[in-house]
Amino acid sequence: MRGRGRTRTTVRYRVSEPALSGLTVGAVVVPAPLFAAAVAVDGWTAGLVGLAATIGVALYAALAAAGDDDGGLSADGDPVRRAGLAGGGAFLAGALPSLVVLAEMGWGFPLAVGIVAAELAVVGGLRVRLVGGDVLETAVRVALGGALAAAVGAGVGSLAGL
Repeated sequence: MRGRGRTRTTVRYRVSEPALSGLTVGAVVVPAPLFAAAVAVDGWTAGLVGLAATIGVALYAALAAAGDDDGGLSADGDPVRRAGLAGGGAFLAGALPSLVVLAEMGWGFPLAVGIVAAELAVVGGLRVRLVGGDVLETAVRVALGGALAAAVGAGVGSLAGL
């Protein structure tokens, strides 16, 4: 990619930044409603809630990314590409655990928790590799954000029986 005059910084703003932003949003936002519904009702309903949340988050990420750059930041001026990368990343990160829970197998919920943990680990690793920063600080931020979202979702879901 760099052979065509693209520097590392340009690739970062054109590709890495919107994709990583979308992955982060999908991996942190979708587990809360997904796990709330999984605790409160059944896997099928929880999966549908997770997919609905995934679509909403992907649309939000795409629209936000498209509006974030008029070309001054990335020297690209291609909001459609940024929107596709951010929305696609958010959809991928949210759809994976939602589809597992939607399958309504006995191990769907624990597997979804594992998928979310793996996604957060990948997001943390990519953030350190592509954006830079301290490994420990990034790991704590990503793990804390994901754990809080999952715990709040499961806690809200447990209120359903009251």
